[in-house]
Amino acid sequence: MPKLPDRIKDRFARMTRSERAIASYMLDNLHLLPFENAADIAARVGVSQMTVGRFLRSIGYAGIGEVKDELREAALTPGLKIGDRLERLRAKGRAGKDTHRNLQHEVQALVSVYEVVGTPLWDKTIARLVESDKIFVAGFQTVSGMAADFAARLLYLRPGVTVLDGQDGTFADLLAGRWTQPCLVLFEMRRYTKCSQLLAQKVQQRGIDLIIVCDKHCHWAAQHTDLVFSVNTDSSLFWDNQSPFLSLTNLMLDQVARGLKRSVAARLKAMTELQDGFGAFQG
Repeated sequence: MPKLPDRIKDRFARMTRSERAIASYMLDNLHLLPFENAADIAARVGVSQMTVGRFLRSIGYAGIGEVKDELREAALTPGLKIGDRLERLRAKGRAGKDTHRNLQHEVQALVSVYEVVGTPLWDKTIARLVESDKIFVAGFQTVSGMAADFAARLLYLRPGVTVLDGQDGTFADLLAGRWTQPCLVLFEMRRYTKCSQLLAQKVQQRGIDLIIVCDKHCHWAAQHTDLVFSVNTDSSLFWDNQSPFLSLTNLMLDQVARGLKRSVAARLKAMTELQDGFGAFQG
């Protein structure tokens, strides 16, 4: 179990009014703390970020990062609600141990994805996805499906979204197009294709906005753009873990919808009418 509740309760009687407000918020929102930083807590409680930092040090933590690490570890042990399920996995022999280890990997990867929301990287990326007049989405070989899925769902929210497959051998629609503010969203996962690296290089040379969603081992991504989302794909299974990619793109699409505001309703209405007109979907 996490030590945070006990540390707070032991010192609560000696806390100032501000410290009690922070303590009460933390006790009531333990499930949210792994996804928040000191600034988030300060804003919710109505105190300064410095006050939050002093409070954490007063109860034995170096900072919010140490609290988050403790809560994550506790969430993966049999003391919380998922404990019984983990025990059942462990009881299944070798397969159970591997599955349990993989569950740990997936939970940690998911937490890391949610942590990026609201960062400067996140805000800048969402702005590109909302404001660009043309968005190209590319992913080759085994990640082509990720790219196609993201593009299809983004197209429901806004016009001007195209899957870039490179079958013309030139990528001319992107590299020789007359777009005012184009943007490329590139998905990559090991083994990395030569095509991705070369395309990233060409896009950078032309000053085109580039967003790369990749795994932690894609060392070349940051050489071509500062908009890099590196997700953790560690896995105990046969294939690397792809679920963080889907979680990240789900969050992106939600924020894009919020950023587009009223235009989303009109777009969805038009898309629904087109669906009905062509009879592409049942029900």
